[in-house]
Amino acid sequence: MKRFLLTIALLISMTTITLAEEKVKSNLKFVDATTLNICGHTMRTDKSPYYRFDCEPYNFKEEKIRRYSRYPSGLYVMFKTNSSQVSATWENVSRWIGDNMTPIFQLGLDLYIKDGNRWVFCGVGRVSANPKKNCRTKSLVKNLPDGDKEFMLYLPAWCELTRLEIGVDKDATIEGIPSPFRHKVVVYGSSITHGASASRPGMTYPARMSRNLGIDFVNFGFSGNCKMQPEFIPFMTKVEADAFVCDAFANPTAKQIAERVEPFIDAMVAAHPGKPIIMLSSFHHDSEFYDEVRRDKFIEKTRVVREKMAMLEKKYKDVYFLDIPYATGNDCESTIDTSHPNDLGFDRIIKSYQPKIAKILKKYGIKGKK
Repeated sequence: MKRFLLTIALLISMTTITLAEEKVKSNLKFVDATTLNICGHTMRTDKSPYYRFDCEPYNFKEEKIRRYSRYPSGLYVMFKTNSSQVSATWENVSRWIGDNMTPIFQLGLDLYIKDGNRWVFCGVGRVSANPKKNCRTKSLVKNLPDGDKEFMLYLPAWCELTRLEIGVDKDATIEGIPSPFRHKVVVYGSSITHGASASRPGMTYPARMSRNLGIDFVNFGFSGNCKMQPEFIPFMTKVEADAFVCDAFANPTAKQIAERVEPFIDAMVAAHPGKPIIMLSSFHHDSEFYDEVRRDKFIEKTRVVREKMAMLEKKYKDVYFLDIPYATGNDCESTIDTSHPNDLGFDRIIKSYQPKIAKILKKYGIKGKK
């Protein structure tokens, strides 16, 4: 009987959700996001406008890297509309929701509106906790003022997106607008660069630095797989950008760093002459305060990184090392799982690194629009 009642309740809930979504749809017209302006790429592919890049030409051995290349982490849609509301309908490839990330961050949407010279958060595309429900229609923001408004819509950070349509009033106009950013900086890195564990897609540190500095910090985070592998060299040397920021020391071991960092930077400097390559120190994890094994590994890794980077900074004038191991603080309050930053942790990362990164980029004429 309990199972029967639970089934009935679930059916009623699903019916209510469906009716609510149909009501949203009935008052709106929807346009395909691909007819607007999808930004945040460096390498576009004909396979999908929502892929960060096409991994097929590169011999990536890890299946996760191939999968992550299809995630639209850091991609965003630029558009303007005179609508009084904005909704969206979108479809993801269903997959398990990670236990250290919010459903909105992994599968949802994150909407910002232009307010003067600022991009201000104004709504999210919420998702069901049930990952099997892979098609959603949600209202993002309502009761907007008259006139044209400019929007930036961040796409899901931790899943494959297969379809996205933007909904506006039936009599409203909507059109794509150019990216607000003049320069492009690729941020290659670990799960922290990828975004774990920000609350929303627009709260990752590359996304926040983009809005803060007016520079497009492109998210090339590959959770757990950013190890300067030899197969990454042909990929990173073909990427077009004005500068490169590398969070490349979190995932590899001390031995891997000792073997790989010099060939990696040698290839990057040769492929991108005169462009700044900024290497970030590994972030100290909360667990390393009390886990003696992890602490010893971190100490050894830090020693190797400092030794190698001192040599490489002398070797190349355009290579920089920002050594801030406690970028997330030392009070054990800045992570969700002792490793990945919460929003407080990302705020501290930005306060630690952003001024130093901005100072280096400015030397090369890389700065936001006035």
